[in-house]
Order: sequence, then C-alpha cells, then structure tokens
Amino acid sequence: MAPRSFLPFLTVALFALHGCTLDRSVIAAMPGGSLVVGPLLACPGDTVHIAWETRRPRNEAFCAFANGNTAALLSCRISADCADEEECLDGYCNNCDAITNLQRRQTECAAPSFQGCEPNLNVRIQVTPEPDPPLADASDITQHRGERSFVIQETSAIAFRSEVIDAEGQRAGVAGAVGRIDLDARVEVIQTDLRRTAANAFECRGTTPNWAGVRLEDLYFGASPNLHLLSIHNPNGFAVVGNLNGDPLRLEARETISLNLPLFGPIQAQPDAAFLRTLPPVRCTATDTSGSLPSAPLQLKAGCVAP
Repeated sequence: MAPRSFLPFLTVALFALHGCTLDRSVIAAMPGGSLVVGPLLACPGDTVHIAWETRRPRNEAFCAFANGNTAALLSCRISADCADEEECLDGYCNNCDAITNLQRRQTECAAPSFQGCEPNLNVRIQVTPEPDPPLADASDITQHRGERSFVIQETSAIAFRSEVIDAEGQRAGVAGAVGRIDLDARVEVIQTDLRRTAANAFECRGTTPNWAGVRLEDLYFGASPNLHLLSIHNPNGFAVVGNLNGDPLRLEARETISLNLPLFGPIQAQPDAAFLRTLPPVRCTATDTSGSLPSAPLQLKAGCVAP
C-alpha cells in the first residue's frame, strides 16, 4: 500500500521478515511495474533521478480502515453531508486524516474511500557502484510510487527489488496481490566523448530522391543537458549540404567543424548538387526505382561541458 504521490533495481537476494529469511527465488515475478531513470547519458557530477510505479491493483480487503475510516461508504456533495470531522472527497465521505500514524494513513486507508488500498510492499534500490554520498532512503521503502536522486560520477547500474508481501495471509485469492517486482536501468557516464553517425541514407520517397535526417535527441537518447554536440565530420569524398536545427549546413569533403550546441533538433545532409550532376541519373517513381545515389553520413562527437 502506498501514498498517493507521483510515480521512468541489483543483487540483493534476501530480506528479513518477522525474524525469518525470505528466499526471493520462490516468489513469482509480477509484471507491469515501471522504472524511469534520467539522464541515461550523463556527465560526471550530474544528478540522476529515479522514479518508480509498481501498478499493483487496489482492493478494499487491503484497507485496515474500511470505507476511508468511516462507518459506511456514504456518498456526499459537500463535507456538511458527512459526520463531524469527515470530509467529502471525490463524492464520498472520508476520515483518513484522523489517523495519526502517517504511514498507516497513507497505506491502509483509501482516499477517496471507494478506491481500495494497495498491497503491502517492501522495496530497496541499489546503485552499483555505490555513489558518494550514498542514495538516501534506499531500503525498507513502502511506497508503490516515488522518487529518489543521487549524484553520479561513473557508469552505474540501478536495481529496483521489491516484494509485495503477505505476512498475515490476508491476500490469498486476490490476483496480483503477492509477488516480486524486479526492474533495472543503466546510466552511462561520458568521461571523454560520445560518437554517433547520422546516416542520411538515400532512398526514393515516392517520385523524389530523399536523404532522411535524424533528430539529435533521438540519436543521443536520454542525454544530459550538459552533454553538447562538439563537432561534425564529413567522412565522404564529396561535399554535403543540409541543415542543423534549421540553419544551413555545408561541409566540404572530409571537413570537420567545431560546435558547442545542445543535443536538440534535426540534422540532415545530402550530397552537394554539383557532385550529384556527375553521377548517372536515378529514376524514382511510385512503383519503380532505377539506379541509386550515395548516402551522406556524418560523424558526430558529443562531450560534456560546464553547466
């Protein structure tokens, strides 16, 4: 069971439950959870954010305080329709706020009163290698959704390991109520530079020769804002023309240009028209292609810059 806040982990096999050791290997895996981590391509010193959502079904039987801690499930229009100290929440009377224990209020009382509660949960998050300072509040987590963050210095694996537990046997017969949730992510830290190729591959698109471009944020998916495009190299034996984020782009054969630009926006290139005129003609029709033209790949180099 969990709070109603927002919300995209390795090698911990055992945990203690009421003085006993539980072997996770005998607990069935549960599908459907999500782990969101970013940035995926990071610079040393970046803050990495971790967010999770177990997506476990709610059930009224999981609530220790029935009907949102009220005597019966009653509909309402305003709080005056409810008993003293109760509030009208999403059309039903609710008194969860009267529970003084914060964890029990958040996990064992449904608000709104009709939605039921989530099953008990025990989560730990492990970052390998361990960051400095370590990830705070990384074990004995009971929230089905939440966030954590840490400062990264080297490429790291993030392991989310949880059990939806049933210490008292109250979850029997409820589908999806008991099991384990294992989710993993990896963040690569760029220590020197990161190279990619924009293919700019030739194709006939209908009746028109075409060299499709790519967006930099797709080519460097999950990149930190501190990771910038530093250079573009034309490895071809001919000049290319195109655009970079809407600005004209031209590189002579085997030319390299230096830049310092965020990894955002389109990049596209094609052989220069003067070079194309030296090649045999290509015929593109809706049903047939005759001949081919060279692609215009570009070699890109990205690296970390000071924020």
